[in-house]
Amino acid sequence: MGSYDGAECCELVVVYLLSQLKPYYGNSIGLYRDDGLAVFNEPPRTIEQIKKNICEIFKSNGLRITIEANKRIVNFLDVTLDLQCGTYKPYLKPDNTPLYVNAKSNHPPSVIRTIPRGINHRLSNISSNENEFKKSTQQYQEALKESGHNYELQYKSKEETKRKHRARKRNITWFNPPFDLRVKTRRTAVLENCNRKFS
Repeated sequence: MGSYDGAECCELVVVYLLSQLKPYYGNSIGLYRDDGLAVFNEPPRTIEQIKKNICEIFKSNGLRITIEANKRIVNFLDVTLDLQCGTYKPYLKPDNTPLYVNAKSNHPPSVIRTIPRGINHRLSNISSNENEFKKSTQQYQEALKESGHNYELQYKSKEETKRKHRARKRNITWFNPPFDLRVKTRRTAVLENCNRKFS
């Protein structure tokens, strides 16, 4: 749509369309913005009939849709799903190269430190096993190196990445001052000199 609230409008339309599709197909169809995925365990002829029916529902709402049916391997968003082998792995569009924030950019150090770990976490989550992870992560590793990050991507299974939840939640208001590497003033010293307590 191209407008500032285009994504929000798209999500409203998706919810409306799903409400029309659900009585016929239940939870077998999922939509995310302008992408959709459906899984049916039906013969090809029945799948073609379902495809025509979905096209009619979209057409009745003034929308057009392109559907590729009877596929066993599907690229959906940033994941390749393989129904034959029961595996999934990261997917990059052919002309798309990942680009990350440079390690020497003017961002808080905590943000720069978490970029490679976040990428590693995401790639591990969308890889069904270590073999699929290793086959798919070469471009991501090169992009990290080009951005100045010295981090080696390694597969971590979902059991390894589970976080322990804290027992209690604190009611704290944080103050994060604007960050700029060019500023030489120690902000903590300035706040201590003001002798103020933020609560």
